[in-house]
Amino acid sequence: MLEAAIFGAIAQSALIVGALLAWKFPSLKKPFVVGVLMAFGAGAVISAVAIDLVAVSYDEAGAGPTAIGVSIGALLYFGIVALLERKGDGEKSLDVEGIVSSEIAAVEAAATASGGAVSHGEGEGHGASKKEARNLTIGMVIDGVPESIAVGLTLHTATAGISAALVGSIFISAVPEAIGISAALLAGGIAMASILLRFSAVVVIGAVFAAIGYTLLANASDATQAIIQSVAAGALLVVVINEMIPIAVRSVKGWAGIVGTGGFVFSAALTWATGG
Repeated sequence: MLEAAIFGAIAQSALIVGALLAWKFPSLKKPFVVGVLMAFGAGAVISAVAIDLVAVSYDEAGAGPTAIGVSIGALLYFGIVALLERKGDGEKSLDVEGIVSSEIAAVEAAATASGGAVSHGEGEGHGASKKEARNLTIGMVIDGVPESIAVGLTLHTATAGISAALVGSIFISAVPEAIGISAALLAGGIAMASILLRFSAVVVIGAVFAAIGYTLLANASDATQAIIQSVAAGALLVVVINEMIPIAVRSVKGWAGIVGTGGFVFSAALTWATGG
């Protein structure tokens, strides 16, 4: 269980790494760079979902339970995000793509504001408000929970190598997201210490849910394990398709597919090289 918690914490620690990079190296917040990182990460996560989660679920439980689990995971994640957006007065506060779009202008504003709040022009936001900052934190937890559960599941059901491959793909995909979100929060006047505190909380939650994912399977049947894995896979697919791929395509155009393929191959090779 401790190993699962450590793996989960490592996967989510990419948020802190991304925040520090965004703060230290403003060039990393350029749309093209974020797009490349997002495309590579999207390919890596798709590979992890296909090889480390869905394939294992199919082998253990068959096509029917796997398909049902993936569908349930996708609907659960989509429903939670939709509910949070509705509570946010119709603002898509959890839309990472929108945040990265506004960050094109926010980078320059943050560079001159020295941590001060950036004014919001009519119809165009350059930074995250306090409510948006709160919702973004909730959104990162929603992203991290299925990922962390998946890490715990793979560590219990397979080898440490397969779980390491999943951790690597999650880490890679989370860095550009953290860069974009951190830049928006900084531009909105949120202190770096507050951002690190929020992200650290997400890391702790990730460790807890990775341990839960591991321990819940201690006496579970193969079919139950497979269904839980497929639910996590469905949620991760929605994250990739709704949040990561649109940013990548908009930022690097047709190169998104090439870079994403590289991420897919990287994650698959990591799985195969470590015993998957």
